[in-house]
Amino acid sequence: MAAKIGLGYLYNLGGSVTTAKNRFNLENADCVGILLVGATAATNLTLNECNAASGGTEQALAVVTTYWTQAAIATPTAWTKVTQAAASTVPSINGGLTYFEVSAVSLSDGFKYVDVTHATATMVFIMHGLEVMRAPENLKSAVL
Repeated sequence: MAAKIGLGYLYNLGGSVTTAKNRFNLENADCVGILLVGATAATNLTLNECNAASGGTEQALAVVTTYWTQAAIATPTAWTKVTQAAASTVPSINGGLTYFEVSAVSLSDGFKYVDVTHATATMVFIMHGLEVMRAPENLKSAVL
């Protein structure tokens, strides 16, 4: 029996560089984890929901109440849990990591895409709870 790998079976991945605002479709995923990497300043990331792959309506998605941080990528430590009032912004850590999750059911009716923006960091999107599982080479782009 061939071993299953996580990509395509457990999760799909995507990325968005700084202010590029690539949109990720949550129609066939339960949740998206967003990992903020490489911030060179301690500034806020902004989370939005969108009703189209491009164009359409984009609006702030104020649902983040918990996020986790690591102070430095170079010297990994345990994650630090941070709670906040529901917001569409999440602070970054200069030189560290920030991670949070957004449930697909938290999007408004008619909205199925999310995007984020940050002045200096790259965001890695981890869509999990996939409705359709495929081998990675047959996996549909997370952006569509």
